[in-house]
Amino acid sequence: MPDPMKYLASLLIPGLLAASSALAPAQDAVGPFRSSLTVDRAPVDRNAPMLKSYATMLEKVQPAVVTIMTGFDQQRQQRRQRVSEDEAALRFFFGLPPVPDAPLPREAGTWQQLGLGTGVVVTGDGYILTNRHVVLPPESPVPLGLLKIRVQVPGHDEFMVAKLIDYSNDSDVAVLKVEGKDLPKATLADSNQVKVGDVAFALGAPFGIDKTVTMGIISARRNDEVLEGMEKQELLQTDASINPGNSGGPLVDADGRVIGINTAIYTRNGGNMGIGFAIPINNAVAAADALSRPRGFLGVSLAAIDARIARYFGLKGGAMLTRVEENTPAARAGLSEQDIIFSIDGKDVANDVELLREIGQRPPGKTITLNLIREEQKKEVRIILGERPNKFLPQALPGTVKEGNALGPVVAGMKLSPVPAADRDGLKLTNGGLVVTNVEPNTPAANGGLQEGDVIVRINGRQPATAEEAATAFADSQNGSSMLHVRRGNSTKLFVLNQ
Repeated sequence: MPDPMKYLASLLIPGLLAASSALAPAQDAVGPFRSSLTVDRAPVDRNAPMLKSYATMLEKVQPAVVTIMTGFDQQRQQRRQRVSEDEAALRFFFGLPPVPDAPLPREAGTWQQLGLGTGVVVTGDGYILTNRHVVLPPESPVPLGLLKIRVQVPGHDEFMVAKLIDYSNDSDVAVLKVEGKDLPKATLADSNQVKVGDVAFALGAPFGIDKTVTMGIISARRNDEVLEGMEKQELLQTDASINPGNSGGPLVDADGRVIGINTAIYTRNGGNMGIGFAIPINNAVAAADALSRPRGFLGVSLAAIDARIARYFGLKGGAMLTRVEENTPAARAGLSEQDIIFSIDGKDVANDVELLREIGQRPPGKTITLNLIREEQKKEVRIILGERPNKFLPQALPGTVKEGNALGPVVAGMKLSPVPAADRDGLKLTNGGLVVTNVEPNTPAANGGLQEGDVIVRINGRQPATAEEAATAFADSQNGSSMLHVRRGNSTKLFVLNQ
């Protein structure tokens, strides 16, 4: 019988939690997501006098805390009117056919809730950080495509429909997006500055009771395997009361800044016992930001194979292809449904999550080697990875990025598209401006740090309006280097490209 103290409760469905792993700290290379956040890296004042009330501080952060409901619309069939015995007898007597089995009409859908959790708004235009297991309930009875997400935002009477932007296969982190402008957003802290003994507050909707705040301290900083089913990783431990429904909500410091994303509890009975865990906000942001940067793309849907199939083929694990999308690297390489992939570049993969993680960690354009089983025969396939569609690209630039369509010539390793005239005012552009729609690896643009979604404002003092004008501006550089003014997120940055 397992030790009851090893019982793991995720905050959405007790006993289940997606595995996580340690990630790079938040001061690494910045991507489109991280550049739009508000971060205060100053350490908390540990010598300040103890406050009698934290009401003022909480009033700043609570408007950014949202309740998240995951579920689906279930269609109900209308009941068919029963045929009486007399009518059935008459039909039989006169040789009439029985009542035809016409398709039944359906009533309006009814909301079927699968999960409940919390999230925190981190940008004014509606990006929300939460847990992966909140928006993708473990063992969901419906496929991902049918899941819907509702968000209750403070100050809004109606639920807002949220779009799942992406989720990490390395961490229990997901990013949602609701449509909005100037929404209340939380300020993030530097979780590397957090110390044991710091005051901490857990915000969220435990058991569905929203606008709940609990207080405690940071009990420990952990980097070990403290819970079964959870990989060794960095976690903030707190005794602030955390219960099911708090998942994905913020853990904040005494200044109201987010220091972590609540993710799990250590319990015997499924409820709070004073030992809760949060993903440090630096790691959560790093996971989300990695989703916004170029990643390898295969173009398949996967499912893990069970232990019996693995034993039959003598494998340690693997992932089976359940779908191959058209016009993708997988399709061009000849991958087929029912193929079982068991290694990538000579490294065994245990399941579908691990395979997706390995693919996502490789850059677009990289050639990989997959070992697979097809019709009980082992095969080796080499594939050049594509680029996974980036859902973090600026919403203010509709139509500038078209999947699978090369827009304009390649300039310094970039494909460029003009900024639409309707969007120039918002970006404070007078005559031109170009959106980077693709960056090829190992080119001046890639080596200089340019990314998809960047808006090039000036090249060597000029404001190009077309890709041809950009090429001319690069050609006129005096010493082989070009200075670029680039709009990324809400700020303008300088880049030097060596040609």
